[in-house]
Amino acid sequence: MHSIESILRRYDFTDQDEVLLKKMAELFMPIHDRFADDFYRYLQEDDYTAGYFRTDAAVNRRKETILQWLNEILTSKYDNRLLIKLVRIGKIHVKIGLDGHYVNAAMGFIRRYFQEHLNQVVSEPAKREIMIETLDKALDISLDIMTSSYREAELKKVFISQRVELWIVKWAEKLMHGLNLVLMIGLVAMALGVTLLLASDIFYALTVKLEQGVIKAMGSLLILWMMIELLHTQVHQLKGGKFHVRIFVDLAMVAFIRKVFVATIDEKDAVSFALLLAGLLILGVIYFLIGRSEKNSN
Repeated sequence: MHSIESILRRYDFTDQDEVLLKKMAELFMPIHDRFADDFYRYLQEDDYTAGYFRTDAAVNRRKETILQWLNEILTSKYDNRLLIKLVRIGKIHVKIGLDGHYVNAAMGFIRRYFQEHLNQVVSEPAKREIMIETLDKALDISLDIMTSSYREAELKKVFISQRVELWIVKWAEKLMHGLNLVLMIGLVAMALGVTLLLASDIFYALTVKLEQGVIKAMGSLLILWMMIELLHTQVHQLKGGKFHVRIFVDLAMVAFIRKVFVATIDEKDAVSFALLLAGLLILGVIYFLIGRSEKNSN
């Protein structure tokens, strides 16, 4: 919140304006009851604002508060005490959930109401113009101070939401980094397992049946090659590199190729073999489409 001195300076509000407001009070106070009734009827025209005055007691309190506010801005000295009172009014509006739009609209009604009254009771155009200018300053200052509570409330919400958002992002990044490390460890473990499988296939080829062992070893070798590619991709991503979906299509294709190798040894029926080839063909088409998409994006 700015100091009252800076606010008055921004609106070019002087001691002469303060004196002139006291003179206007003599013109406005005789009609203050009529003004309170008209202001209440204005609020009743809108369902939203009318919802705040469902009882006679609420209506009477509102009339008292609007007249008290009017007396304050017309007769009070424009100092820190008035600033505190206007800030308190703004905080009450925020507390009860009153939309700031309606505060601005209500101030427009008040401005027009008293400008029309000045047009009726002040015959000298020059004097009337000066009074209207001073009245506008007082109403603008009051509206500025009261609506500052809305700005502070909004900034507080934004500040809290930003802190929460930054906290969530920070911990999400830590979690993702930790999960990537777990994934890296899992890939290393799987690569070691595939290496043992390759060694087992080679041993089978050398000791039991060469033809079947060599084909199985070739399938295991393909899988080991893919595990190396996955590890390379994961390391690249941990260093900030781009994630590539194509690597998983590669892995699926290698798995199908190994199944085709094994199927030739186990003498699978024609239907099963055809299904394997069809699956491999579909993966090949997907691989081609992904490769072309990545090429176009680059």
